[in-house]
Amino acid sequence: MSEALTFESKYALLYLGGGLLAMIYGLITFFMAFPAFTSRGNVIFTIKTGPSGEIFSRKRSVLFSEVKRLYMGRHQYSLKGIFFEDIIIEKTDGKIVRIPTWNIIANPLFFEAVERYILPHLNEEAQNNWISQFTEVQRKAYLKEFENHPKL
Repeated sequence: MSEALTFESKYALLYLGGGLLAMIYGLITFFMAFPAFTSRGNVIFTIKTGPSGEIFSRKRSVLFSEVKRLYMGRHQYSLKGIFFEDIIIEKTDGKIVRIPTWNIIANPLFFEAVERYILPHLNEEAQNNWISQFTEVQRKAYLKEFENHPKL
């Protein structure tokens, strides 16, 4: 008596292939998001304020004086960039520092941290780059929100 895998229709192979692809996709996204649920996800970045301030992540630090552009966005050169936004810092020497956030930090919370603790200590070019990301109406609205309902 032999048993074999039988299919009731021609589409069963498509269902099997689709299921395998979905499992692979699920595993990849799970492994990309897994660090957010470990001790690595507890502290995304730390800020040392002041004129000689720094932004620290787990592996890297960037002096405020070295920042050319700072924003939260998708990193275009990695698979993780499809799913997660990162804090991206362009330095004056042309290097890019990417701090993974695993979408744990909401954009308004990041904007508030930058406005309160980082922006006053950045060089003029970096300040102009930050402010140019928003329209005047947007910036006034979120600054008013930060004054009325601070989260940090």
